[in-house]
Amino acid sequence: MLKKLISLFMSLMILLPAAASAHSLYIQAGRYHVSEGKKSPMFFCYGHHIPVDDAVRMKKLNHVSVQQPDGKTYKIKLRDEKSLHSYVINYDMPGTYVLTAATNPGHFTTWMDKKDRKHHSIKPMSAVANRASKIVSSLRSSQWTKTYVVCENPSAVFPAVVGMPMELVPAKDVSMLKKGDVLEMQVYMDGKPYHGDGYWDATYNGFSTQAEDMYIPRQQIVDGKIKLPIDVTGRWFVRFFTKKKPIKESPDFLQEKRTATLVFEVPNERIRPKIDSH
Repeated sequence: MLKKLISLFMSLMILLPAAASAHSLYIQAGRYHVSEGKKSPMFFCYGHHIPVDDAVRMKKLNHVSVQQPDGKTYKIKLRDEKSLHSYVINYDMPGTYVLTAATNPGHFTTWMDKKDRKHHSIKPMSAVANRASKIVSSLRSSQWTKTYVVCENPSAVFPAVVGMPMELVPAKDVSMLKKGDVLEMQVYMDGKPYHGDGYWDATYNGFSTQAEDMYIPRQQIVDGKIKLPIDVTGRWFVRFFTKKKPIKESPDFLQEKRTATLVFEVPNERIRPKIDSH
């Protein structure tokens, strides 16, 4: 019995660093429907607990951008800190805004040393090659995330595609969603529909406080199409990823993981009557 417990403990110790390395990035808005001229913050979820988890290092973020209803895009100047990276957005024209962000690629390598001991590193495998007797796995991870905010009224043409290297593209304006709808999404790669395989999951804020305890557990698809039943109102989180061998052999990693996430909010009717606070 003791041997089994020790074996289980060792297995968990091996798995935990891998889980910790696979932080997912979600960009969120403080509010999803604002009045013209309203200034409202955006911020991030980074990790495994929805809606907020760990802080993000500035160097982890490649960029954070805002696409305005007129199609113009500007980048947010990032602060050199480890935080939720909250920035105030000025919604100064009516229509649909798209908030987007991308990470700089990160590495995670599992390797055996010459005494047959297992190690985990957030470095490329080339950085540990001279100390390794065997590379167990080596991954490069890149992520892209977006969310939509409506100022006054939605844009006449919903900006479904914004041109990220990988993104989840809703088939309809997410600001129009209601409880009971089914949201269809198409994965895009480099501006074109992706019809390959991958995995997706989804949850909403309040479903569970536990890490990676998703309302819709991981699903495999082979055509790049996702169908998400909107069973409740609230803030939804959707994630899709692929994990494949690189097109060209690399000294730094054996597999490339690409992840796209999307956040949107389905509003509910007021539940309690308003109370005059003055």
